Amino acid sequence: MSWKAAKGPLLNLLCTILLALSAEFMALSHMGGIPGFQLLFLLRVTQFLTVVVFVPCFCPKLVGENLRQNLQLFLSTVVNAVANTLMYLSFTYAAPGIAFGIVQGTVPLFTTCIGFIILKETVTLIPCCGILISVIGVVLVGIGMGHEGADSTQKLVISILLPLAAALARAPGMVLSRAVLKDLPGLTIMLYLSMFGTAAQFILTYSLETPVWTMSAQTAGYVAGLGLTQSLATLTLLGVLDVEKAAIAVAMGTLVVPITILMDYLFLSKVPVLLKWVGLSLVVVGTVVLSIYTWWKHHQEEKHKKLLDELDFSEN
Repeated sequence: MSWKAAKGPLLNLLCTILLALSAEFMALSHMGGIPGFQLLFLLRVTQFLTVVVFVPCFCPKLVGENLRQNLQLFLSTVVNAVANTLMYLSFTYAAPGIAFGIVQGTVPLFTTCIGFIILKETVTLIPCCGILISVIGVVLVGIGMGHEGADSTQKLVISILLPLAAALARAPGMVLSRAVLKDLPGLTIMLYLSMFGTAAQFILTYSLETPVWTMSAQTAGYVAGLGLTQSLATLTLLGVLDVEKAAIAVAMGTLVVPITILMDYLFLSKVPVLLKWVGLSLVVVGTVVLSIYTWWKHHQEEKHKKLLDELDFSEN
């Protein structure tokens, strides 16, 4: 199997596993008594320290060459910071599987539309079918979750509105990241995101919460796991966006729903109902279809390029 052709799907698989783990660590850390905004502050600090280690090694370009590139970098930083904050806060009000289910059920459509408007990226029939199958699966998962009930009407509303708001912010964030990656490396995006996020979360932590700096060793381990897995997930996600269209990257990321539901069972003892299992099966089928098609398309492009090289032709 060609690594170049499989790079997007394989990086996506790694990214979804890391995202699912970070979601569970977020929920477990909050259950350990650490407020939500403080957890996000610690997450951003860990992310920043991770980037600081890598920057001297790779010496990436830190600013754009013109106003357009710098404006895209700034907008990407702000929008992604807001989206990540909303998404990770939703894990403190609902099981991560619920939050990811709502986000992944809505963000592919938003991303496809915004990606077409900003980047002129279109999605062909087979990927559209894969996205549709996955979205139907996510909807069934959501219905199954609704049948399980909630502690209160207020909690149910918050557990739906927060992920929905995260999806609305995540879609343009993904498209903007894809646009920035055409001119700047992913490490630069992560550097600015972590710096902005650290400052913003520090202000929010002390403005809206009472920080808890004393925690058990177990909770400290969850917090460290949250920061590390989210940092690695961000790097791998930027790697996916570097080789795949924004809509394709988001749609393949739907695989995070069944992985998170499984981890909800392992870490939080939440057992899925039958309807959720049906939905999860559709999510997996849709994601597999999309991933195989993505690999096949890249493989065909490689064969075409190799044939042209052998014939000593060049593409105009």
